[in-house]
Amino acid sequence: MIREKKGIYMSNKYVVVVGALVAQITIAGLYAWSIFGTAIQSERGWGENEILLTYSLAQFVFAFSTIFSGRLVDRKGPRLTLLIGGLLYGGGLILSSLATTPLMLYLTYGVLTGAGVGFVYVCPLSTLIKWFPEKKGMITGLSVGVFGGGSIVFKEVISNFIKSSNISGAFLGLGVLSLILITIGAIFTNNPRSIDKKTAKKNPEDYMTVEMIKTSQFKKIWLMYWFAVIPGLMILGAAKNIGIEVAGLEGAAAAGIISVLAISNAGSRLVSGALSDKFGILKLLKILFAITIASLLTLSFLGDIKAAFYLGIVGIALGYGGFLALFPTYTNQEFGSYRFGSNYGVIYQAYGLAALSGILIKTMAGSFTDTFIIAAIASAIGLAISFMLKEKVPDNKKSV
Repeated sequence: MIREKKGIYMSNKYVVVVGALVAQITIAGLYAWSIFGTAIQSERGWGENEILLTYSLAQFVFAFSTIFSGRLVDRKGPRLTLLIGGLLYGGGLILSSLATTPLMLYLTYGVLTGAGVGFVYVCPLSTLIKWFPEKKGMITGLSVGVFGGGSIVFKEVISNFIKSSNISGAFLGLGVLSLILITIGAIFTNNPRSIDKKTAKKNPEDYMTVEMIKTSQFKKIWLMYWFAVIPGLMILGAAKNIGIEVAGLEGAAAAGIISVLAISNAGSRLVSGALSDKFGILKLLKILFAITIASLLTLSFLGDIKAAFYLGIVGIALGYGGFLALFPTYTNQEFGSYRFGSNYGVIYQAYGLAALSGILIKTMAGSFTDTFIIAAIASAIGLAISFMLKEKVPDNKKSV
C-alpha cells in the first residue's frame, strides 16, 4: 500500500483481488431475494407477481446502470465507481426499510438497490482482468463466482435479520452492513499503475463502443446473451415458489433450494472461466445451452419427481453460472480491453431485458411448467446463434 497525493494506491494484486471480491460478494444479497420475497408475502400479504416484479426490476436496473458504471470505471477507475455503488446499494436497502407499499419498494429496492449492484458489479470484472491479463477466464470466473456463491452467505444473513426483527429491520441491517463492506472493498481496489487512460494506447484489435455496436458480431452476441440467461434469472428469482409449486416441497425444503442453486451457480462460474482459457469459449457455450434446454424440459415434464426436479434446477444453475462467466471474457476477447467496461455495459443490457422477459413469460404462461417450455425454446434459439459465431484466437495462443 502506497500513499500518494491522489489517495491510497494498492500495488499488491492479491490485496486488490481481496478488496474487489469483498465488494462483489456483498451485492450477492440480490440473489437471495426469494427469502425477502416469501417473508414479505407472509408478513404483508403482497401478491407473487408484485414480489417477482420487484426482483425483475432490480435486475433490469442493475443491467441498465452498467452502461453508466462501465463508462465511469473506464474513465475514473474502480474506487470511485465502487463508492457510488455502495451508496446506491446500501442506501436503497436502508430506504427499503421504510417502504410500506409495492410502489415504494419498486423505487427503493428495484431502482436504487438495483443501480448499486450495477455500479459495483463491473468493477471487479474490469479491474481484475487488468491485473491478470494472462488468466482472463479464470479471474473472470472467480469474480462472477463470488457474486453467484455469495447468496449462500446472505441467505443466512437475511434470514437471521428477519428472525431477530422483521422485514423493515432486515432491510435496514443489510443496508448498513453492505454500505460498510463495499466501502472497505473500494479502499483496497485500484487499477494497475500501468493502466492510465491519459497515456494508455488503443491497440488495433480494440473496439470503441460505437465501433463495436456497428458489427454483426455484437448483434449476435447480444441476442445470444439475452436468450441464455432468461431461465437462470427466472429460477433464481422465484426459487422457493418454484419448489413449492412444481415439486410440492415444504417451505423449509423449498428455501434450501437457494443454497443448491448458489453452489451450482458459483461452481459453474469458477470452472467455466478456467476451462475457457484452455478449450475456448464458444465450445463451452454450446454445451451449456444444451444442458439448459435438457434441464428446462426435465422440470416441465418430470418436475414433480423430486430427483428430477433437483437435477433440473442444478442444470439450469450450471448453465446460468457458466454464461455469466463466459460472456464477459468473450466480450474482452472479441472487442479488446481498452473500453471493456463500456463495451460490456452495453452487451449486458441483454441481461436486463432477460430479467423482464422472464416475468412476462411467466405472466403469459400462467404456470411454471409451461414457462419452462417457452424458456427452452428461447435457449434453443440462443444455441442456434452460437453456431453462427466464430471464435477469435487470442494472441497468446496464435503461436502455439
